[in-house]
Amino acid sequence: MASVPNSFGQENGQLFEGASSAGRVCELDANSTGIKAVESFLVYDEAKKSCTILIEFANTPFAFPLVRNVAEFSLEQGENNQSVVTFAITSTLKPLAYIIYPVIKFGFGFFITQIIEELKHYVEHGKPHPRKVKATNKLALAANK
Repeated sequence: MASVPNSFGQENGQLFEGASSAGRVCELDANSTGIKAVESFLVYDEAKKSCTILIEFANTPFAFPLVRNVAEFSLEQGENNQSVVTFAITSTLKPLAYIIYPVIKFGFGFFITQIIEELKHYVEHGKPHPRKVKATNKLALAANK
């Protein structure tokens, strides 16, 4: 995803049978000491093609509105050899975030729409979304300066 400059696997939770990792860490800015989303599996079921992931945020500034998300994913066979992915996210907000809740809801909705677009593009085309390519190239240029 364009919003994740770097991610890496980390054995920060239970390793479920069939899963290739117990979790990962997503660095949410180019600074390796910046905000991170630390993801770990709570539930993983290969047979049911479903999982639940706990996403906890680390190194956040005071104004960062989220404490954690719990994301539930499932994959089902659709019509015409297509797949249907369903997911639901439950967020825990910091108390001050409720003051600006409409802004947070709008921003989160925009962010989720971009994630879906990028994942759909990757699955359908086998390569990163142009937005991710642009973000990666921008990081590479900044690193070479």
